[in-house]
Amino acid sequence: MPVVVEVVLLRAVPQLAYRMARGMPLPGEVPDSAALRLAGLPEDAARRAELVVHSTSWRYERGEPRVVLTYVVAPDPDPTRPSRLVEGVGIARGDSAACPAPERVAAGEVAAHALRHLAFLEASDPVVRDAVARVSGLTAVMPSFEPDVARRLHTGP
Repeated sequence: MPVVVEVVLLRAVPQLAYRMARGMPLPGEVPDSAALRLAGLPEDAARRAELVVHSTSWRYERGEPRVVLTYVVAPDPDPTRPSRLVEGVGIARGDSAACPAPERVAAGEVAAHALRHLAFLEASDPVVRDAVARVSGLTAVMPSFEPDVARRLHTGP
């Protein structure tokens, strides 16, 4: 089954925004390296203290049967490229407990999930916390995202 790497590239200046990049790993390329390449970063960028690159989720896409591995990258190495503001914190979910995979996942839902996951890491991983602190403007927006790795659904008040 094919694997696709999807990258949510974040920028926090002047507002929290994101853009997406997707592609398949090259032959012999590991997904982490594919995420760096798709972000437009050199392989040695992973050693930068002011850079966050982290796998945040995976999902199965039924339309073209494949597994999508999602990474968050902050900061976006090319903030001049078109982006979308992060708005809302939608949750992608299936129709029932027996069918948890949604038919379709919107880019905004993927970005919101990546930010919740990053907030979780910022709260629980000192290495990520230090890196997030070095990304211009990112620390200021992180409190607006509830730290979570797999969003809990609230059914009541």
